[in-house]
Amino acid sequence: MRSGSTSFASATLFIYFPSMLMSMGQGMIIPALPTIGLTFGVSGAIAVQAVTSQLIGRTVSMIPAGALVDRYGTRPLMISGASLATVSTLIAAFSPSFVIILITQFFWGIGMSMWMFGREIAAFDMVQRDQRGRQMSALMGIGSTGMAFGPAIGGFLTDLTGIRGLFLVYTATAFIVLLLSIAQKEQSKRSSVPTKTKFFDVQAFKQIHPYFRITYAILFYSTIVQFTRVQVVNTMLPLYSQDQLGYSASTSGLIFTVAGIATFAMIAPTGFISDKIGRKWAAGMAAVSSAIAFIAFPLATSLPELMIAAVIVGIANGLALGAMTIYTYDIVPSHVRGQLQAVRRSVGELGALTSPPVAGLISATYSPGVTFWFFAPLHVLSAFLIFAIGRESLQGKRGENAPSTEEIDKGYSPE
Repeated sequence: MRSGSTSFASATLFIYFPSMLMSMGQGMIIPALPTIGLTFGVSGAIAVQAVTSQLIGRTVSMIPAGALVDRYGTRPLMISGASLATVSTLIAAFSPSFVIILITQFFWGIGMSMWMFGREIAAFDMVQRDQRGRQMSALMGIGSTGMAFGPAIGGFLTDLTGIRGLFLVYTATAFIVLLLSIAQKEQSKRSSVPTKTKFFDVQAFKQIHPYFRITYAILFYSTIVQFTRVQVVNTMLPLYSQDQLGYSASTSGLIFTVAGIATFAMIAPTGFISDKIGRKWAAGMAAVSSAIAFIAFPLATSLPELMIAAVIVGIANGLALGAMTIYTYDIVPSHVRGQLQAVRRSVGELGALTSPPVAGLISATYSPGVTFWFFAPLHVLSAFLIFAIGRESLQGKRGENAPSTEEIDKGYSPE
């Protein structure tokens, strides 16, 4: 592990900056969807399936990506993922049909999963244990910031150059990430415990120490809720602010920008809470903030009120992004860390895939605003489970019967 200014400089160049570029690229496509539809002669409802194709690619590849990073380390996975993202976006720039767009976005999602898992574990291994909460919070917060400002950049590029130019710029950002991934040194400290040759070994669950197994299950549920929160806000807030309240698309975009700024502002506080007060406090406060935001949105009818609700959901995003990841890493064995993190994230992606149609059905039956209230109890339950049942994983804050970090990393064995 590195320390001091060297670690910060390395993290900035090889982790933070490329994370922002990859997330920005992901956000750039969102405002281009109507133009993609017009270009290839498909409806807007069909055009948005390009994003769905990304999500499917990410979902199906997460568990294999987790197993591969456990087996081969971070650098090969990051190089492979960035290469796949670069090639897929380049093909999309010259795509003759919408079907090719769907295929390229599917493979982009796979590349994103591969690079993302390598990135997370590289960031985790780059710093000392007492700095990992701040490291992960910064990583997730900067990535979220790239996603927040990506749509503005993508909209400008689409108006200026069309979708071909947009995808070429998208390709350039992925290629820069590829070059940085090649230049980066291997960061992961792979365990001497041999891994299985299959993509996922169900025995990995049994290696979690019994003291933390219920906590891991709670993180499973809370991750589904976390991913659901993001998609419900992304799909229902524009409908609520524009169709139900009558605000313009630019005003709706401004609300999202405010939420993104709030997320970015939470980077330092979240890292401090996670590293000094406890992992469960950061994760639990994220669930509480989400519940408050989902209760507040349908009550917000003026622009200032919507901005306040957006700030609250931005705070929730900032708290959850790093806290959930570092909480998981704390309680799973080091040699199956990628697999168990991948399983948790893939379940969350399933929540992301299924929540928009469910939210759409509720919205059509009642209203976009009321939809938030239907999902609010999920966040209340998440907060209760984390605070009432979840066990603290931060070293020095654990309970009396908690296993040591060495016991956790080695993996549980009843013998």
